Amino acid sequence: MKKKLLSALLGIAMVASMIPAAFASDLDGHWAKTFIEYLDQEGVINASATTGNYEPDRDMTRAEFMRYINRAFHFTEEASISFSDVQTNAWYYDTIQIAVNYGYINGVGDNRMDPLGEVTREQAAVIIGRLYKDDPGNVSASDLPFSDRSEVSSWAAGYIKAAVDNGIITGYEDGTFRPQNVVTRGEVAKIIYYYLGTSLSTAGKAYTGSDLKSDTDNVTISESCTLSNATIDGDLYITEGVGSDTVTLNNVQVNGTLIVSGGTVTMVNTTSDHVIVSSPMGRLLQVTATGATRIAETEVHTAASLNERGLSLGGTGFADVLVQGDSRVSLTIDAEIDGLDLESEATVSTSDNAMIYNMQARAETSVTGYGSVYQANIYTNGVSFASSVTVSGYELASGVSATINGDEVWTSSKPGVVPKEISIDLADLDDLDEIGSGIEVTVPAGTSVEEVLCSSRILDEGSDYTLTSAGMRLDTDWLESLSRGDYTILILLSSGDRASISLEVSNSSPTADSHEAYFDRYYDSSDYRDVSVRLDHVYDEDDIEAVVFGWEEIDDSNYSFSSSSRTLTLERSWLSKLREGTYTITVEIYGEDDETILLTVDDSSPDDGETIEYDWDGMGDDIWIDLPADRVSEIENVTVFYDDDDRDDSLYIEDYEDYDSDYDDDYYDSCWLDCDYEELMFTAETVDHYMSWNYGDRIVFEIELSNGDLYTLIVYDYS
Repeated sequence: MKKKLLSALLGIAMVASMIPAAFASDLDGHWAKTFIEYLDQEGVINASATTGNYEPDRDMTRAEFMRYINRAFHFTEEASISFSDVQTNAWYYDTIQIAVNYGYINGVGDNRMDPLGEVTREQAAVIIGRLYKDDPGNVSASDLPFSDRSEVSSWAAGYIKAAVDNGIITGYEDGTFRPQNVVTRGEVAKIIYYYLGTSLSTAGKAYTGSDLKSDTDNVTISESCTLSNATIDGDLYITEGVGSDTVTLNNVQVNGTLIVSGGTVTMVNTTSDHVIVSSPMGRLLQVTATGATRIAETEVHTAASLNERGLSLGGTGFADVLVQGDSRVSLTIDAEIDGLDLESEATVSTSDNAMIYNMQARAETSVTGYGSVYQANIYTNGVSFASSVTVSGYELASGVSATINGDEVWTSSKPGVVPKEISIDLADLDDLDEIGSGIEVTVPAGTSVEEVLCSSRILDEGSDYTLTSAGMRLDTDWLESLSRGDYTILILLSSGDRASISLEVSNSSPTADSHEAYFDRYYDSSDYRDVSVRLDHVYDEDDIEAVVFGWEEIDDSNYSFSSSSRTLTLERSWLSKLREGTYTITVEIYGEDDETILLTVDDSSPDDGETIEYDWDGMGDDIWIDLPADRVSEIENVTVFYDDDDRDDSLYIEDYEDYDSDYDDDYYDSCWLDCDYEELMFTAETVDHYMSWNYGDRIVFEIELSNGDLYTLIVYDYS
């Protein structure tokens, strides 16, 4: 809030009865007339019913000051009080009950309120500062620019500085502030006029930017209403007076601070660099961002719920959130938060879809719910995450422990990429509200994306994905190009690390012709064979325009078509390279609707052993297999399987001590044991020999132990 007031005085006042200000004879020609008349229309100020005078030059009392505020901001709820100098039959008793309930004023000590005492400039600065949720900080009187700063009370210094820094108070021309001067009723009227700004106080009314005053920058909402198509140069204060009723902001830009102290607030296409969510009454405040809403920083001082619903392209919702309360704060998050900084104790509850990309836990914190935290930096003990909350990575300060997944941890853990799993429905991709311009992927801080692969294909930067400050975005056009099935996205990071994302692609739209097929990757299974599917609309191989897997055409060397049986056959050598999962293969046919094959790939390999996979890549080194302790002596035989007519050969086992690197190059039917280190070696020459005889792109070595356990080495050659 940046206000250039015409005077340096500060305060608020009120009289008990009400008549139109125009009847107040003592306002004629008075400098405060304009301010008093406006506040009279708002029901805040009124002249004496007996004299018809407003008495603008009379000093303000504390009780009058409180009544002013209560009426201006529609404060009505009362608290129990027991001040020794406030009698239940006093006219100001309920006024003080309300003021205490809303937390903007305290007593003067010794269980006294001093209701008829005068209001000084520094007292008024403190009370107004509390209303507008100013942070007094660690400020002393010596930090103030006024020549009489030694006269400023220590408890007022921070609020006075905040008012000065925000352009609210400038002091007098002689460089003084005069903190102990008493404010008059007229001076208070002027100040509240500028603080209040445009008062939107009619319940149920739909306001627009044309309803805002031109001579003030602030706007105050104190009743349930809608504000649309408005630019506010100052602050927007949604007061505690709204209670739990609804306030809707539609296409509103707040250049100052948006203060939410009451209501259930929905922001549609609304922007603000700074939002404060704070209810001195402890009421749960619910704030929802939707459409193209962009909130740069949100301070949460008391119980709050931050929600994002249906954000459109350009809408970022809540970016950074700071929790800074006087007591433990309860915060519910159903949103994607870039940064969550917890400076005070808090209980954070996250929804299923909630994502916190970077959390700074500087005070005792409990995180519950079902959301995700990408990176948590933990600086103190007493921080815990429920087992249902996914924490990708965490950094612990020296000597600090935390509870993660039900376990106490003392060492840091680096995060991977987020998300780890993606599911999309091709039938819904036309709806930009579903994924917008793509799917965001976050990588660990300090790293960047070097290369992205999917099913061994290198994706193109700029067309398939776009680099972002947080990582990358998988573009919608590339996602739409995929067929149904399961994919693995491999990401090479600048740190040299590799990360993977599981991508499930479905299509809820109906298909004209669909066929189901099954393949087992286990080489010794009866379903480890070519897959044949009859195509009802294909009579000749030339009718097939393409056979598509994912976004890529399958090379015609990997399938064949029989015109006599109208059958498409997928070769086992190609199928064996697929991982477990369900895939959609699309057969594009000239002049006909496409036919699809829903292929399920399984792996029934025995569980009583270990399978090792090795990429040969043309020609590699000797391959060593580590066996469990004391199991080398249990090896019964080693068999090599390969795809050439289902052939298999048994290998002879030689002791390592008999191994001669200069052995006959034609002798391939052996492998060697290193009994001292429990290792089994397959020479490069042996692997190359069988790979050269192999019809497909892989061979399998099966090591059988005396108890029936199997250890399997699968060697692939994708070169």
